[in-house]
Amino acid sequence: MPKHQDIVDLYDSLFEMESQFKKDASYPIHKRMNFGKAYHDIYDFLRSKIDIQNKTILDAGCGVGFGSFLLAKNGAKYVKGISISSKEIQRANQVKEQSQTNNIEFEVASFDDTQPNRYDIIICIESLKHTLNFEQSFNQLLAGLKPNGILCIVDDFFDKKHNKTSMAFQKDWHLNYLISLSDVTIDEGQFEQTQDNLKAWLYPKSLWKINLKLWLFRAFKRNSNFTKLFRGGLLLDKLYAQKKMDYLIVQIKRR
Repeated sequence: MPKHQDIVDLYDSLFEMESQFKKDASYPIHKRMNFGKAYHDIYDFLRSKIDIQNKTILDAGCGVGFGSFLLAKNGAKYVKGISISSKEIQRANQVKEQSQTNNIEFEVASFDDTQPNRYDIIICIESLKHTLNFEQSFNQLLAGLKPNGILCIVDDFFDKKHNKTSMAFQKDWHLNYLISLSDVTIDEGQFEQTQDNLKAWLYPKSLWKINLKLWLFRAFKRNSNFTKLFRGGLLLDKLYAQKKMDYLIVQIKRR
C-alpha cells in the first residue's frame, strides 16, 4: 500500500528528472497535446472552457507553477498553487520572486488541506490520481468551492478492467487505484457535471515501440525512482494504446 512519503519521493524525483532535461518555461509534466496553433498548453485550452477573469483559483498539484503563472497573468484575481513536493514549491517561489507576480502564492500542501468555500475554480491536472484516498480528497476539493464554483479535473480515466500493464503501472507510480468516471460521484442536487474527451488531441503511440522500450528497461534490471518514472510513463502509454484509458476533462459546478 503506497504511503504519503512514497508520493512525495515520486514527485521529488520527477522534479529532479524534469529539471535536468527541460527549461523552467517548458517544465509542465502533463501530457504533450497536439493542439496545433490553437492552444499552447492544456492550461491555455482550459481558459477557452472556463472563465478565469477575476476568479480565485486553486491549482491543486501545480508542479513548479507553470500553469499557475499562466492563469495569474491572464486575468485571474488570485491563484494558489499547491504540491506535496517541497522541491517543486521551492522552484515555484524562486520563479515568483523573479517575475514579481503579486496575485499568486505557493504552498506545500495536499488536497485534503483545501479550505472550505474558498475558491471560484479548482484545477487538478493529472494529480488527483496520486491521492491516497480519492473519495476523501475529491470531497474536500468539492467543499472548497464557492457557490457556482467549478472543480476541473483533467486526468487519465481507466476502464476498470485490470491487466498486467495496469497493475505494473500502479506499482511503479505508487497509485492506490486507477480512477474511473464511476469514482466521480456527485449529489446532483448540489452539483452538475460535464465532461470532454481529449484523446483526439493526444499524440498517437506505437504499441510495438512501447513494448520495445519496456523490454530494454527489463534488460537493464534497474529499479531506481528514475527507472520507475520512465517505465511507468511507458506503461501508461501502453494502456492508451490498448484503449484502456481516456484523457478527460471533468467539470463539476457547484449550484
